[in-house]
Amino acid sequence: MAKYLLAHDFGTSGDKASLFTVEGQLVATKTVGYPSYTTADNGVEQDPDDWWNCFCQTTKDLLKDVDPKDVLAVGFDGTFPNLLCLDENGNKLENAYIWQDKRAVVVLDELKSKLSPEFMERRQGHLGPEETLTKAYWLKKNKPEVFAKTKMILPNGQDYIIFKLTGVAATEISGSRGYAIFDPETKNWSKEALDAVGLTMDQMPAIHERTDIIGEVKEEYSEECGLAPGTKLVIGCGDTQASMLGAGFYKPGTAYFNGGTSAGILVIPPVGFDSKGKRLGGLTASSGSSFSWLKNEICKYEQKLAEETGRSVYDIINEEIEAAPVGSSGVMFHPYLSGERAPRDNGYAQGSFVGIGLTTKRGDILRSVIEGIGLNICVIMDRIREAGLDFDEMVMVGGLAKGDITRQIFADILNVKLLVPKYTEEAATIGDAIMAGIALGLYKDEEEALKKFLEISKETVPNPENVKIYATLKPAYEKIYEGLYDVYPDIFELKKTLPAWKD
Repeated sequence: MAKYLLAHDFGTSGDKASLFTVEGQLVATKTVGYPSYTTADNGVEQDPDDWWNCFCQTTKDLLKDVDPKDVLAVGFDGTFPNLLCLDENGNKLENAYIWQDKRAVVVLDELKSKLSPEFMERRQGHLGPEETLTKAYWLKKNKPEVFAKTKMILPNGQDYIIFKLTGVAATEISGSRGYAIFDPETKNWSKEALDAVGLTMDQMPAIHERTDIIGEVKEEYSEECGLAPGTKLVIGCGDTQASMLGAGFYKPGTAYFNGGTSAGILVIPPVGFDSKGKRLGGLTASSGSSFSWLKNEICKYEQKLAEETGRSVYDIINEEIEAAPVGSSGVMFHPYLSGERAPRDNGYAQGSFVGIGLTTKRGDILRSVIEGIGLNICVIMDRIREAGLDFDEMVMVGGLAKGDITRQIFADILNVKLLVPKYTEEAATIGDAIMAGIALGLYKDEEEALKKFLEISKETVPNPENVKIYATLKPAYEKIYEGLYDVYPDIFELKKTLPAWKD
């Protein structure tokens, strides 16, 4: 009788659940989306009840032909840093402020003034509006009645699901930098950070390692979620860290390209490498979501054609992108639809198209979005190279890795060979399954598990002529950002005063 590991990836747009055999075979994947609710001041919220409903739906769908008792454990990952506030009875006080929420940019300087130079130095001077700590301070200043009722804060997407199933408030350590509340020296929550906002240790969840078993499915939730009572629940980690593991990215001296909503490049420096205090790698705010925005708002014709023909709308868009010339006839897109994390660390940044003229074709607009995502990520790559590291190849995972033309554009802009696993979009759930298997003792370590789960199926090699073309675009791309830098805050404030679309 086959035995299984179930994995849940709570991403920005939905819950992707995958069922694997313990031998690493993918049985099936099911994704159910949930909405985000945006505000004029760059707020982005999600309803945790939507997370729960998706968890139940995807689990039941995957297990319809499987005995739930044969699922040995459930592994998780989720978006971070979020802010979800619960009351004294464990009920949500309002929607979760997810990682894309940048409204706290207006209180950022005030919060920094409450923190010591030593605290900021430990963070290499960085404290952004997306961090859990910053969101909590914004909440205190703007919704004091909600802040006063808050008895528990959960920063990771899967924390709420595990809390609901077990009654245990827990989170995992790897995303702690994004919370800005964790002290790496004491391996505990920072009293200085908590005091600055007015929180206490009792309001924070217990801290765990990613292979810790937090509890088991309670009988009262078994029928609703489709899991057998007593099924082990492994806390897992942040979605980025899970994708890294599932892509085989865990050894020093390697780099990894996340092609998801928050796309970017991450690096594990070689042993003994001195970065001289520079941050190596980073993740953007709106890369995959810029492509989704293009599909949803600009490509109405392609959506209709996809419905009529039964084809993937992204395949249709990719054909139009491939038909457009390299460089999009000079049109440049900056993908700052939700401010920007790396490479800018700018919560005020706004998206833009520049270079449109009477000769601009529709295909130029479409292609410029992918090229703009790539040029923005290339800023991260250039900083890695400036720090003294370079890579000839890296594994790429996520939705942006699926299209041949999108991969080619990224390979050409970054000038690096991209390796794509067989299960391109399951990197995170593979990571979850591996963590669950290690927690149960099924695998000795990551290396042993990856031999079962990871298989490279495609390679995309840079085109030397295109590499040269994109190199000529990079200086102008940077000048556009620099030229708009002082205008971004004005646009940010102006948006709050303008009429909004009515539902």
